[in-house]
Amino acid sequence: MELPFMSAVSRSRSLLSAFGGYCHTPACSDGQFYNMENLSARDAPLLRPRPQRGKIRQFNQPWGLFGRDKLCWVEGTSFYYNGFLVGSVSAGEKQFVGMGAYLLIWPDKKYYNIQTGEFGDLGASVTTDGSVGFTLSKQDGTLYGSYSASDAAPESPENGDLWLDTSQAVHILKEYASSTRTWVEIPTTYVKISFANLGKLFRQYDGITLSGCTGSAAGLNGSCVIQSCGDDWIVVPGVLDTPLEQETAVTVAREIPDMDFLTECGNRVWGCSSQNHEIYACKLGDPTNWNCFEGISTDSYSATIGSDGEFTGACTHLGYVLFFKEDTLHKVYGSCPANFQISTSPVRGVKKGSERSLVIVNETLYYHSRNGVCAYDGGLPVSVSGPLGSGTYQNARAGAVGDSYYLSMEDENGDWQLFVYNESAGLWHREDNTQVRWFARVGGELYFIAQDNALYGVNGSTSLYEGDEDALEQTEGPVSWYGETGDMGMDTPDNQYLAALQLCLELEAGSTLTVKLRYDGGDWVQAAKITAATKRFFNLPIIPRRCGLLRLRLEGQGDGRLYSIAKVTESATELP
Repeated sequence: MELPFMSAVSRSRSLLSAFGGYCHTPACSDGQFYNMENLSARDAPLLRPRPQRGKIRQFNQPWGLFGRDKLCWVEGTSFYYNGFLVGSVSAGEKQFVGMGAYLLIWPDKKYYNIQTGEFGDLGASVTTDGSVGFTLSKQDGTLYGSYSASDAAPESPENGDLWLDTSQAVHILKEYASSTRTWVEIPTTYVKISFANLGKLFRQYDGITLSGCTGSAAGLNGSCVIQSCGDDWIVVPGVLDTPLEQETAVTVAREIPDMDFLTECGNRVWGCSSQNHEIYACKLGDPTNWNCFEGISTDSYSATIGSDGEFTGACTHLGYVLFFKEDTLHKVYGSCPANFQISTSPVRGVKKGSERSLVIVNETLYYHSRNGVCAYDGGLPVSVSGPLGSGTYQNARAGAVGDSYYLSMEDENGDWQLFVYNESAGLWHREDNTQVRWFARVGGELYFIAQDNALYGVNGSTSLYEGDEDALEQTEGPVSWYGETGDMGMDTPDNQYLAALQLCLELEAGSTLTVKLRYDGGDWVQAAKITAATKRFFNLPIIPRRCGLLRLRLEGQGDGRLYSIAKVTESATELP
């Protein structure tokens, strides 16, 4: 008699030891997480919660944050550098630019010199309220002696006599040379303008705008460059038939253009204006001068841009100045105004409102466009935000430290999401719902001001400098985190099913882990929960019930590492 024969159940085992981060798409594969909170790539390819943040100080009304060698910020109408009050500004959001020793504050158009401690206005303006003198002079302000102004040359001149030739539309000053018996043209003439304290706010070679000059001095109105100056006078290029006094007001102004976005490159500050459709650059090494046009290499620069739309951001990348619109990139080439060129490329630009997402990680520029997050290395932008899913975001702002690009942005439901992209691992992770207002990096720490107006350090810093009396010196405590996988079972056809899972992990002392399962789209069911009394290693077996699709959710509090997930798959009978 033959006994019935039963085939052995086919069983296979696979191991997940490299975790792929956040992937909020239907194609979320094994090792990736469809939903997560407060997980990071700091030990990639292992899975580990993010570090505890440090809470450094609480602001009442912050308006901006910026980092160089020290951290600076605006609170209310006060500007602080390294924790010290150094100047006053207007209330409202600020934009900062660093150039050499200067910190520039926009839209206030103020500066702070971190070496000298000087704080002041970039622009300057003086308006007279009394008698103003206009006199023909030399470049250094020395007055000429007597001269005659007429259509015909004076009779019987002596050597060194001066004559202002008015026979043509442009009057020309000439000096008589007895050796050649000819009148020699003085190529450039200057006018000295005198009034009490007129020149105190200005320097030699400042580009200024003159207005209010009348009579024979009316030709001085407009833009020019100061050739020399003293406390009570300035000298500008021009010509004057006779000395004169004027009672009506004259205004001398060193003007700074209104600009939407700014950046520094090549020892110049660059900016753009959507209203004027223009790009500007300051004088070489001098952020106080934007109207110096003398035909030399240190001149200021301006150009009109013909592309459609508003500017949406600006930055410096790999030695080039980049100005973005939503669908256009303008790139500036050249080393001086004589050879500056602007190329225009119809590529994905920065989404309006996301100008603060422009951040460089290593040598790659990242920013938020209308079609997701782009990486730009000097060629064409490439999307890196596929794992974030099909949702739309806006108002992105970003910061970077090490290989990590931190990105806080608002989704279509008005909720804020904080994501981190690790460039070296190529992975996204979602941290939480923190709405970041400003990021700033100093050294190896990335700081941010959140919607609660508190200043945080992403790596746990609790103070800015030694002796910081206002520091809160708080850490947030053990981090609560979770990770939810995609559907398991999509890769197990032919009546196969998940028979067992085994988690290999390490928990720090006091940390907890809860394992939950969801069968075929049902409710979450707790499968296991462990607490580590001391730092220890766990091999945690999970036996799910048979189902078509299974989701795994890991919830934890505190620090730990997930090393691997082993999946055991069995074949089921084809009989009903």
